[in-house]
Amino acid sequence: MLKKLLEKQIVFEWTLRFLAPFSRRTFFDSWTRSLTGLLARLNVLLNRPKKFQELANLGQAWLEMMPPDGQKFFKVYPPKGETVEAEIHLHCPLRGTGDAHACYKLMNYDRQLMDAVGGQLVVLESQSNSGNPYCKLAIRRKGESIEDLQPAH
Repeated sequence: MLKKLLEKQIVFEWTLRFLAPFSRRTFFDSWTRSLTGLLARLNVLLNRPKKFQELANLGQAWLEMMPPDGQKFFKVYPPKGETVEAEIHLHCPLRGTGDAHACYKLMNYDRQLMDAVGGQLVVLESQSNSGNPYCKLAIRRKGESIEDLQPAH
């Protein structure tokens, strides 16, 4: 029953709206990190994703850990070199705030999901400060260099 509830996009959006104000306050940094980590572990526990070596599978695994009725907001593109690019087209409560550091804190959830399947994730463009109605992400295998990527924060 819990898995069915968590699969609903409304739970995902409500959680994002709830956490966004806390992510903007340094006083709540450890709390935000702990809660996003806990939610990611709950997702992994409920979905039991496999670890992957193939880059294309990492992007797909990230997508499949999103709520089924919300997957339309997430786009994963074929690998280019050692990177899979993805986009989030869900309206983020941080959109237009200019607070890319808050975005980084919230995206701990997604970084933890990627870690669980053998990957790593970097936000390249954030709705918080890019002016775009989407976020752009890079996914690579865990342990591969991300030095050449320009994070949004």
